[in-house]
Amino acid sequence: MKQVKKALVILLCACLMLAASGCKKGAKTVSEDDALTLKMIFTGVGEMKDSAEVWEQFNEKLGDYLPNTTVDFEVIPNSDYAEKWKLISASKEKVDVSWFGWMLNLSDEVNRGSIQSLDDYYQYVPDLVNELPDWLLKLGTLNNKSYVVPIAQMMTNLPYGVCTQKELAEKYHLDTEAISKIFDKEEMITREDFKPFEEYLAALQEAGELRKGVSKSFIATIASKIGGLGQFKENLVANACIDWHSEDLKVYDRLHDFPESMAYYEMIHDWYQKGYIRKDILSLTDAAEDEGKENGYVLWCTSYFKDNTQRMSAQYGIDVVSFPIYQRLYIPYNTPTTNLAVPKTAVSPERSMKLIELLNTKKGKDLYNLLVYGIEGKHYNKVNDTTIQWLEPQAPGTSSENNYGYANWAIGNVFNSYETQFDTPGWNEYLEKDINGHATPSPLTGFTLDTTPIKLELAQYAAIEKEYSYIEFGTNDNFKDLLEERNEKYKQAGSDKIIEEIRKQVNAFKESKH
Repeated sequence: MKQVKKALVILLCACLMLAASGCKKGAKTVSEDDALTLKMIFTGVGEMKDSAEVWEQFNEKLGDYLPNTTVDFEVIPNSDYAEKWKLISASKEKVDVSWFGWMLNLSDEVNRGSIQSLDDYYQYVPDLVNELPDWLLKLGTLNNKSYVVPIAQMMTNLPYGVCTQKELAEKYHLDTEAISKIFDKEEMITREDFKPFEEYLAALQEAGELRKGVSKSFIATIASKIGGLGQFKENLVANACIDWHSEDLKVYDRLHDFPESMAYYEMIHDWYQKGYIRKDILSLTDAAEDEGKENGYVLWCTSYFKDNTQRMSAQYGIDVVSFPIYQRLYIPYNTPTTNLAVPKTAVSPERSMKLIELLNTKKGKDLYNLLVYGIEGKHYNKVNDTTIQWLEPQAPGTSSENNYGYANWAIGNVFNSYETQFDTPGWNEYLEKDINGHATPSPLTGFTLDTTPIKLELAQYAAIEKEYSYIEFGTNDNFKDLLEERNEKYKQAGSDKIIEEIRKQVNAFKESKH
């Protein structure tokens, strides 16, 4: 009898295992003929007055693209998203497509098993693979496996420009074109390259036109390009950086490998002594308050895009000259700030990926724009195939007071979105072709830094960096002694360990590519 019972138990266990295996297999191979409701969560201003109506229209149209499929949407505010995501993944709530953004760490989520690897499912979405650049898809990988689909938008570092009052630039002969050419060179920026600025500031001071001098933004954006990170250095974390212009993936220590960066501190201190930098710069609560004013700063920095002079003049209400100063564009290696993922609880990852494909390719452009902007004639009027007149009081995705409208970057490919009266005409094409299209992808694309082994050291490093941040503005005569003091504290806090750990991870990544 015991042997019979034992046999029955074994048979029962085998049946249960077979059933479980069958369920698991079935969950991943839902037939295209099976009706399925996908749950999609994304970040935004919450459910709005007309959300239900728009989403109903979305599902009515979806059948023409993805038969037997409907979508149940949930919008979670930015401020709540990370916490809500933890609850959803911990409770194993069924979610089929999820927005995955800057407040979530890819390495942590992969280790927790909250999202799926996508490699096996790209075969079902050929349009997605063909339309999105290979470098973009690689940004969603970890350890050579794909986990998120990055949402296409401007993916580069910010291009920067300098602004000054037009009347001053013309009167004191600031050669903006020559300066732009100087700062566009391949070589490392040196103090000599700042000579045109120094001559301009000296002429303004002599004429009693220096006003507020140079702003904090100018110092932080332009002057720090001497040595240090330089033209082609991508900061990884703390004191570690790489040369994004090189494939050797050498990890540099900013504290020791760039002695020429001392020229920056010497120049800034000289400027402070000469009065080019205001004496109360360290106590300013609003660093940008005097930018763009008649009697404000005479040099300040902004991001620089096409038609910048016109846009900045309109923004400030005075005539300014804006010219490019740092246009070397690269695409950082790290996971983009906005992506779409397939959670572990997805019933049919194939169907989830097909929805993601629709939201990110030309095939599903109309569906995507419906989800972002709502209903034509109610929320907007169409001007042409690419432009709409937005009818709600606030820009899309900016206010819960609107009847409808969500941020295009939270839902799908931004370059497929309509332009509104809030956008510069041709802006999407400009960002896609002139900005992304002329950028160099980081040689670390596909690498994800695991900071867990150096978590304590990084926290200590950040605290010391904050403690000594005032040195950057040239206010101290003993800046050399202060820098030595700061660097010694960095060393005691583990700056060498940070470099060692990052080099180990980068070398492992380099080996994995061969």
